[in-house]
Amino acid sequence: MDSFADTGDTNMSASISRTGYSFNTIEMHKGTVEELTELLEQKVLPRAEIYRNSPVVIDAANIDYLKDLDFELLSSTCKNYGLFLIGISGILTEDRAKTLIERNIPIVNSTKFARMREENFKPRVITKTVEVKVPVHIPEPYEVKVPYEVRVTEPMMVVSHSLRSGECISAPDTSVLILGNVARTARIIASHNVFVFGDMHGEVYAGSPKDKDTDGYEKGIIYVSGVFQPTLVAIAGNYQTADDMENNQSLKSLYGEDSSVIVSLNGRSLNYCHVKDVQTIQSRF
Repeated sequence: MDSFADTGDTNMSASISRTGYSFNTIEMHKGTVEELTELLEQKVLPRAEIYRNSPVVIDAANIDYLKDLDFELLSSTCKNYGLFLIGISGILTEDRAKTLIERNIPIVNSTKFARMREENFKPRVITKTVEVKVPVHIPEPYEVKVPYEVRVTEPMMVVSHSLRSGECISAPDTSVLILGNVARTARIIASHNVFVFGDMHGEVYAGSPKDKDTDGYEKGIIYVSGVFQPTLVAIAGNYQTADDMENNQSLKSLYGEDSSVIVSLNGRSLNYCHVKDVQTIQSRF
């Protein structure tokens, strides 16, 4: 526990410290007042005496666009039900944290989210110094700054372990390869493709849009070699939930079964099929 105290006055006993307090967490998927109101009506109102005057945080890990989050209105809605909204949790990337900080919205990450953010989302920049020697005619002297920094797209991210419940892997500007199983509530987000050599029970997003103004990479694919039973599948913002897949008659032989499955996007529809051999995957590129 880190502690900070004003030592200028020997009579001063007040201090600021990091504590292990826990709060009730409201998990949201859309981040709208309508969604919050519906949840509070169903879960809090029938037990109003238990929750009255309780502090709460909103888990925004599943909310796509934090720029649309109206914190003041969400806070006001909580107050109508006797709750005090103290901040937003589930913030795993520096970009998402910056979005909230710029709007003066408090971040209250749990120890789990803080650890995941530190381990999986450290900014990485690959730089190379390029030396070019060619006969070039220079009409007059001019200043050249060296070394020259070149930003290079990262190679495919490889994760050589199974993903635990709640774990999130993000692969911006590249694809991701998982060598292991993906548990329920685990999440994989990639700008390009996702390959899983193991059982898939969590959420998987390929061709993920970077923000609400982009469509994402529509040629992205999802490949699973193992039990195919995800809770959500999405490519370029087009998604299906577990309920959608369970009710899809064409997926009876795929969903919940141990087989090799490839998911691709055709227009705005997700297509699922067996992968017969390696050439089938290669033909997608």
